[in-house]
Amino acid sequence: MDAPILDTYRAAFVAALAQSLSLPVTEVDPQVKPAEPAHGDFTFPTFPLARAQKKAPPAIAQGLAAQTKVEGLQVVAAGPYVNARLLPQPFTGQVLAQVRAQGPRYGGSDAGRGRAVAIDYSSPNIAKPIGFHHIRTTFLGHAIANLYRANGWRVEGINYLGDWGKQFGLVAVGFQEYGDPGRRKEMGHLVEVYVRANKRAGEEPAFDARARDFFRQMEAGDPQALGLWREFRDTSLDGFKKVYERLGIHFEHYDGESLYQEQMDAVIDEVSRTVGVKVSDGALVVDMPPKDNEPPVLLKKSDGSTLYATRDLAAAKDRYERFHFDLSLYVVAQDQALHFRQVFEVLERMGLPWAKRLVHVNFGRIHGMSTRKGQVVMLTDVLDEARARALEKVQANLAAGKMETADPEKLAEQIGLGAIVFGDLKNRRTTDYTFDWDEVLEFDGHTGPYLQYAHARACNILRKGGGAPSGWDAGLLVLPEEQALVREVARLPGAVQAALAENEPSVVARLLLDVAAAFSRWYTLGNQDRDKRVLVEGEAHADVRAARLALVDAVRNTLSSGLALLGISAPENM
Repeated sequence: MDAPILDTYRAAFVAALAQSLSLPVTEVDPQVKPAEPAHGDFTFPTFPLARAQKKAPPAIAQGLAAQTKVEGLQVVAAGPYVNARLLPQPFTGQVLAQVRAQGPRYGGSDAGRGRAVAIDYSSPNIAKPIGFHHIRTTFLGHAIANLYRANGWRVEGINYLGDWGKQFGLVAVGFQEYGDPGRRKEMGHLVEVYVRANKRAGEEPAFDARARDFFRQMEAGDPQALGLWREFRDTSLDGFKKVYERLGIHFEHYDGESLYQEQMDAVIDEVSRTVGVKVSDGALVVDMPPKDNEPPVLLKKSDGSTLYATRDLAAAKDRYERFHFDLSLYVVAQDQALHFRQVFEVLERMGLPWAKRLVHVNFGRIHGMSTRKGQVVMLTDVLDEARARALEKVQANLAAGKMETADPEKLAEQIGLGAIVFGDLKNRRTTDYTFDWDEVLEFDGHTGPYLQYAHARACNILRKGGGAPSGWDAGLLVLPEEQALVREVARLPGAVQAALAENEPSVVARLLLDVAAAFSRWYTLGNQDRDKRVLVEGEAHADVRAARLALVDAVRNTLSSGLALLGISAPENM
């Protein structure tokens, strides 16, 4: 796959500067930054050269600009800076050609070919609903997995189910008390049972002890207890998969904590042999130097039950043996930072060379989410409400003649889901944010519906114009707004690379907003000047019209590809 156009020009500018300065490219490269649009596309400051050359930075810049020649770039001095601006040609033609050639894969690369990444995300608990607190791990994990796939990596997406522990004991004893045998295959009924059992356990120690005892029976391998566990696990998994199907999310693996139960003793033995263990207050802990205000890493409770850390140690080893990953990502909330830091440290102290490939992809919290029914319990409640609210807007716009669709219900589902997903992914993952229904569903602003509308507008222009042209003269795209839009389109591959490097989908989300805004500024020019319309009329303007349609098609493809990376549908009619 061809290199990103902007990267190619930047590399050429860096190489030319390095040659003019007789410096290694590696020394010059970090100094070249994006320029302010008024000054160019790339900029190089000469301040660091002043002492060695014993000249004023502006004088150095003047001489350097005169020496530095790069085909397709205009290189000039501006005070102490050497600025480079992309010439309209051949840049514009190269960008449009690359977008057309790569199609749905535009923005991606083959850089990760031959490499593997394991990504642990979503991970609900059985017999509990997928709640709103799973939104960030689910949407972030899915988008990050898409970014790696788009760059040629082999992705092993893992839904690591919480299917082991006392919570299942609560479901089991709760079902004995409150369950309806005729509804044992219903996910919703298991949730009802769990809620009642959990409340009772908090009020009645004897009931809580029954739940703990049931879990101990599971760990001891009691056939009856394990049979009930398998049945309820399957019921929960069927319920989860319906939600994921609605979201368009696919996991390569549905694993669970239970997968590692028979590996606990072996892991503890290995930790004991390599790092050391000790008994503290009856519990078995890893013998590592204590750190201020940090609890020890527990491997077994005083009653013999294993813990999350024990199972995560076993899971990490198993994943490396299965996948031979180059990276293993855990898309889990910031609240678990200490847990993962300790687990990773234990693995490193065990002498496992791949332990440094493990990364905790942390994220902040969502505040303020509620539905018309009240406090959100299930993710499906959020999705249903998003669809209902979107349908109200769709119907109002249809009645006012501002929108067109043959299937309002389908469009409302696409808009509703897109609003929720983009409302999350536009935020940097480490920040908290406040959810607001009115804000995420706006058709104007930094929202999913705004991007979907921009994509549909591009599709509509292409339909009216007879489709994307087979040939065009990119040299006719000379308007400042056209050149600004081409630059935004050209930024998608770089944004994808930056998002991948940081496991940060918001980089792509923000770039798409810039593309849509530049597109809007361009196509609305025709409201004041007929000659600036995309579908400019008259045989004399046929070539301009073809070039502008090619640019519209590039915008459509950029928005479609970017939205797909984020896990958002791109409607063709709105």
